[in-house]
Amino acid sequence: MYIRLSTILFLLVILFACDKTSQGKVLDGIIEVPENRNNPNSRNLQLVYKVLKAKNPDSTKAPIVYLQGGPGGATLIMEEFWADHPLRNDRDIVLMDQRGTGASGANCINIGDAMFAVMAKDYNLKQDYEATADLLTECKKKIQQKGVDLEGYNSREIAADFEDLRKALGYKKWNLYGASYGSRLGLTIMRDFPKSVRSTILLGVFPPESNLFGDRVRSIEKSLLAVLQNCKESKGCNSRYPNLKERLQEVLLKMQTEPLRFDYKGSQFVLNSHDAFILLFVSLYSRHSIRNIPLFIEALENNDSKPVIEFIRTFESFHSLFNFPMNYSVNAYEELPFFDKPDLDMAIEQSEFKSAFSFHNSAYKLLSDWHSYRATNIENQPVVSEIPTLMISGSLDQVTPPSNATEALKYLTNGYEVIFLDESHSFLNPCLFDITEEFINNPYQKPEMACSSERKPIEWNY
Repeated sequence: MYIRLSTILFLLVILFACDKTSQGKVLDGIIEVPENRNNPNSRNLQLVYKVLKAKNPDSTKAPIVYLQGGPGGATLIMEEFWADHPLRNDRDIVLMDQRGTGASGANCINIGDAMFAVMAKDYNLKQDYEATADLLTECKKKIQQKGVDLEGYNSREIAADFEDLRKALGYKKWNLYGASYGSRLGLTIMRDFPKSVRSTILLGVFPPESNLFGDRVRSIEKSLLAVLQNCKESKGCNSRYPNLKERLQEVLLKMQTEPLRFDYKGSQFVLNSHDAFILLFVSLYSRHSIRNIPLFIEALENNDSKPVIEFIRTFESFHSLFNFPMNYSVNAYEELPFFDKPDLDMAIEQSEFKSAFSFHNSAYKLLSDWHSYRATNIENQPVVSEIPTLMISGSLDQVTPPSNATEALKYLTNGYEVIFLDESHSFLNPCLFDITEEFINNPYQKPEMACSSERKPIEWNY
């Protein structure tokens, strides 16, 4: 039945895609794929996609497929971002909600809101863990009742989904554009379907061989300390916010017994020490939120809820971006088999923010209990490829530090690396657009990257 239905769907898609389209037309479609290609009795999934046709209807340039981060982030929400992107002028842009996200069979879609509600409670780490574990247990029961096979939610299967989509759309080759987890997915596609890829652009590089959980504590602390040092080296910031590192350590210690209490959307919100540190972690994602970190630390000291509420609003929207069942499934499958728990313990013990990082142990337990499926060693090995690849990092990235790209590039014959100073995990600027456009037009030639090293200091919020 699957072969028959999928063949019909593929033929309809190809016929539709071959129609003469008007300038800037958007094509909507669905492909059907097996949930678990290793199981001949697997049920089928319907994955929803959009093709933003090139604004130049006569262009024959290879399209770009955007690979969303997360894992678990919806992709179709990026349509507006790509609608007038310069790269769309002469290339189709392909978007597809990955399995288990957005319109492609997302599960337990309200669990993010429930987790946020747990954060608002006056819970210690043990209580926080127990409440979150209960939410995940209930979610898993609902998933199992639907017949979801959690073994099928991993990068290998998602890569195969995109290969099926490429065939359905009739593209000979396409260009990959992956951000954060999307870079991991991009490398997986390069590994499993190399003949389908013309070039690859990866931002915030997360290669299979990286030690996500083992290195997380060190990466976050390195980024945070660099941000605090940047403030110290700025005359204006240091004058307004002196001794930030020591003040942060002191206020986090104080909040262990004296949390900040305030009204948020009509209910009491209790912000304790580890929750405050999570907000700091999220604020490290971009220069636009980094600029407010000194103000946030001062607000914690003064029990000033107004700036803190702004941080919480950002976090709440950030929290709603991901499908947590998908996030947990991929990470449990691909990260836990190669995770060194003693290394995490050592990193926490050696940290200057030791108590603040203790929530990582709870996160590890939650992930371990989600499912028992674990990847083979191939998901921990570098991707070796001759496909032209551009790897882009921010010097302040607390999630995927530049060292990830540097190591991965050792195995990419035609790979190039660019590091943007004073940027973090998420950023957009004209220089980035120029470099990516030059690369994708001439992928075997190193693009001009000088603009990436021009310092653009953080504009601190005084």
